[in-house]
Amino acid sequence: FSPFFSFIFSFSIAFGTLRIPAGIFSPIFVTGAAAGRLIYMVNMMVVAIDHHPPENQTNAGIRLACFALVGGAGLTAAVTQTFSAGLIAYGLTGLEGLLLPVLLVTLISCGISMQLSHNIYDSCCDLRGIPLLLVPASNQALEVKAEKLMEVTGDLHVYDSEKTDIQTLKQIVKKSEKVGVVPVVHSASNPLLVGSIPCTLLKMIVEASDTLGIDEIDMRDEAILPVIDQCPLVIDKNANLQKIAFLFHTLRADFALVVDFGECVGIVSRRHLIEYQNDHSNLY
Repeated sequence: FSPFFSFIFSFSIAFGTLRIPAGIFSPIFVTGAAAGRLIYMVNMMVVAIDHHPPENQTNAGIRLACFALVGGAGLTAAVTQTFSAGLIAYGLTGLEGLLLPVLLVTLISCGISMQLSHNIYDSCCDLRGIPLLLVPASNQALEVKAEKLMEVTGDLHVYDSEKTDIQTLKQIVKKSEKVGVVPVVHSASNPLLVGSIPCTLLKMIVEASDTLGIDEIDMRDEAILPVIDQCPLVIDKNANLQKIAFLFHTLRADFALVVDFGECVGIVSRRHLIEYQNDHSNLY
């Protein structure tokens, strides 16, 4: 059993670094299963030394398979930092007796792994130089609010209650290209958030209207209204950095509109968070 575990462990690491799509989930699960078998065999050796009566061959095989299944689910949960490994392991067998140990090991492994390092997918992105958004662990991050991170959008609003001329929309599109979204508010005097519209779609609408000779655009037009996202991701201006980063990391969001009692005051994007992360690495 020891040569089998050593072989699986070493070759899974070696093959995982190759530039071919070999997969990660299955080799990790097999490695964990081998580790579970190893733990069971060591336990049997200790039992034999203590002169306990040995189990029959059938029960020993069943326990060996259970240890392998629990070990595979535990290691996969630790490496990927997801709970799906435990559910998959239980779904493959359907044995209710394994539900508690599998879920318990999965939760413990995932919790410990999250405190020590990133999951394997984020680690691969980090090694390749792909910008990685982290959730700050320092308590100082609780003092950093959204209003400090956001980009003020006072001159980038599109109004829902009145028409906007083409030239103004062209300037808004040009300024909003980095953010990728334009907030839609009720009016200049009452900037209550109505929704948002992607910058690319607004640019297409402006270009089409300009071609047709239209001077003003009404956001309540039946052709434009369906492309407005009336339920965008919204955060309060007093939301702290830790909560914002966790929200972006969990939802894989690209932006969030910042509001103050319903009025749109700014926007926070993934780019803003990564730039702040690079400038204040001591918080992470």
